[in-house]
Amino acid sequence: MGKKELVLLEEQTLLSRERTMQQYIATGATFIGLGLLVIKFFEKIYVYLGILLVAIGFLQIYLAYARFEKYRKIVRKLRKREKRFGLEIGE
Repeated sequence: MGKKELVLLEEQTLLSRERTMQQYIATGATFIGLGLLVIKFFEKIYVYLGILLVAIGFLQIYLAYARFEKYRKIVRKLRKREKRFGLEIGE
């Protein structure tokens, strides 16, 4: 397997990780929505559960964004290696 193929495989792996981070963000947004729903409809009984769900949602989104930024730095390095091989995969 040549260096070009390895660069392409690394590109594929990074893109799959990016999709995973997007799903983490979607899951966090779902937790926030569910928490707000619980707070709205069960005001007196499950308020703390709703607040906990909202907090988990925001934490999930924060962690996903932090991971996404880490992968963006890796992608920048990968773009430089791609150019050395004459590949123009992404921007």
